[in-house]
Amino acid sequence: MTNNKRQRTRPTRLHQAIRADVLHTAQELVACGLTVGNSGNVSARVPEADRLLLAITPHARYYDTLTPEDIIVVDEAGQPVAGQGLPSSELLLHIALYRARPDVGAVIHSHPVMASVIAVTGRPIPLILEDQVIYLGGQIEVAPYAMTGSAELAQAAVNALGERNACVLAHHGALCVGRDLRAALCACRYLEKAAQVFLLAAWTGPVNVLPPEAVKAARAFSPKGWSGSEKRELVV
Repeated sequence: MTNNKRQRTRPTRLHQAIRADVLHTAQELVACGLTVGNSGNVSARVPEADRLLLAITPHARYYDTLTPEDIIVVDEAGQPVAGQGLPSSELLLHIALYRARPDVGAVIHSHPVMASVIAVTGRPIPLILEDQVIYLGGQIEVAPYAMTGSAELAQAAVNALGERNACVLAHHGALCVGRDLRAALCACRYLEKAAQVFLLAAWTGPVNVLPPEAVKAARAFSPKGWSGSEKRELVV
């Protein structure tokens, strides 16, 4: 108890702004049809010089009922720094991604329809669209199934994501990252588009992938810092 009290600090203006942005992004997920009800979770890295902090949506709460003060700030051990209540049940997943990817500033786990179909089929999305290369980083892999909230799921997600900006969690949903919340939300939209195009193409006939020269050209259009690292090579 004493340790928790020591860890808690008075939220700064920056903390408050990030918490408000996390809430706004979570509400956008519902508005865009990328998740339903109180499912999914959103987090953002909170800049600190000496430790990893993240602001994350609370567990099992409807986003339209929340205020920025309901967004919980925790450290990488899951200890609360600001806010009341329980953080998302996928906290381990978010912490693992921030540890593995220093370039990532925001993480979004959602349950869109088309990406969820991919999650059920277990089929990765091959390189079929230029914007998939530019903004998502390459083929979309499917992480093997693991229990929600488990360390196994967190590690499976880290492996499936690699250096890309999106992957799918088997029998679960979608996972996207970005240098900030806006980039991560855009990645969610690009992933859902890629999933829809892939499924429709597979339904109508053979799926043609991008030729190598097109992939190479698309890499050149990747916006620097899309996931926070100008030097990062896209994995294809």
